[in-house]
Amino acid sequence: MKKFMLPLALTVTLLGIGLANQTTSSAQGKSSPKVVQTAKNPAPAFKLKNKKGKTISLSDYKGKKVYINVWATWCKPCMREIPGLKKVYKAYKGKKNFVFISVASPSDLKYQNNNPIDKERSTILAKAKEQKITYPILYDYKDNFAQAYSIRSIPTHIFINSDGSLSQKIAGGLDESSLKYYLNKLK
Repeated sequence: MKKFMLPLALTVTLLGIGLANQTTSSAQGKSSPKVVQTAKNPAPAFKLKNKKGKTISLSDYKGKKVYINVWATWCKPCMREIPGLKKVYKAYKGKKNFVFISVASPSDLKYQNNNPIDKERSTILAKAKEQKITYPILYDYKDNFAQAYSIRSIPTHIFINSDGSLSQKIAGGLDESSLKYYLNKLK
């Protein structure tokens, strides 16, 4: 019995170390984001609502590089990445060939989301004001965006090339330097 216990204990320990190294960035000690999708296929069409209720679609951004941050007010990793997002937005907002938006999924009846990710729009706006977010926040409508992009975790980052192809879909938080890296890869 003792012959089997030592190898078993060693195997379990090594497996645990391997799994820990897989999910932790050695440089920063933070969870690494997971690249969910890398493709050159067309990005799925979507319809979102802006703060005035106007419908916004991906085709409105034809010919531009598009970055979309999907977040929620209750999401701690989302809150941690907001300072970096604000800095990057400030650097990119003047570029004419670039669009930077965030998407929230409110529970208000008027948005008709069957599976809302967040609370009411008023809660989202209050959190945005508290965090001093100046980048545009758009709202999912009828779960259109969440379904089109198969949103399964928050935060999620979506990068769309100017030709309308999906460059990256990344689940998990991104720090400022990682965000810039993926933005610079857009074509």
